[in-house]
Amino acid sequence: MVLVCGPAMAADTVHSLNAVPGALKTPEGKSTFAQQMAGAEPPDLLGLTLPAGMTAASVAALVLPPGNAAPLNAVGVKPVPGEAGLFAAIVCTGGDVPAGPDDARCSAYSGDAAVQSLKVYAGLLRMTPGTAPALAVRPVAVNTMADWRNTDLPDAPDALQDASGDSIPATSFSGFDLAPYVIAPGVRAFGLRGKWEDGYSGGMAEYSALYLFAAIDGALTQVFTAPMSEYRDIAGDWHKDGTRDHQVTDVAKLLSIARHASDGYFDVRLTRRGGKGADVFRWSAGTYKRVER
Repeated sequence: MVLVCGPAMAADTVHSLNAVPGALKTPEGKSTFAQQMAGAEPPDLLGLTLPAGMTAASVAALVLPPGNAAPLNAVGVKPVPGEAGLFAAIVCTGGDVPAGPDDARCSAYSGDAAVQSLKVYAGLLRMTPGTAPALAVRPVAVNTMADWRNTDLPDAPDALQDASGDSIPATSFSGFDLAPYVIAPGVRAFGLRGKWEDGYSGGMAEYSALYLFAAIDGALTQVFTAPMSEYRDIAGDWHKDGTRDHQVTDVAKLLSIARHASDGYFDVRLTRRGGKGADVFRWSAGTYKRVER
């Protein structure tokens, strides 16, 4: 395996856990710290509280392949802003199957070796008041693999060390990204955020990737995948007052749609928050591919 990353960025060092928030520069890092260290309740970005008129069973019946008998993990639905009656949906099976109705989460971990691996499916639904939900287009099985080559994030999830190549599957999905990503005239994409978490004796790390989907020729199509953020907080030397040094890495990217188009689809640009320059992805053979620098 060859992993080629951009220029390394040194972590900031602070002298106590209480000083970590002041070293955080991105909304992604601040949110991770608030949830992991301050105990903040995470928002329901995955839409696990379903809209009125939908049930987990009815959504799963629409989105899952016919005859799928894998144990249900999580079902999430979010209305697409600005699109009346249109909803983005995710159905997860296998993995960390919930023990009760309040335990649902789209996560791969399971202590039971007999549980099937995590599988993720995405769909677009239509529902108007007084009607049952229906498919807007054919759903898609999500390719959860993310390629960690040529990213300027300074590190990668630990799972990459055991991988046979440069791509690894997300271990959980944390939410929808429903920004208005118009990738071609009349074609709007929506996103899902995949996640990896690593724990250490003196800290933790969290990474994310963005997966984009668009309705093309009557079917939902996965058109883009890329790593998007890294948060690492590693505790170091102890001080006489009982505090410890913390090395903090907080890097995140923003996705934007460019004016330049190829085969009718606009380029996608990834820019690091607070940084200069961008990675460009161009439409080719039905998907976005990174333009080599």
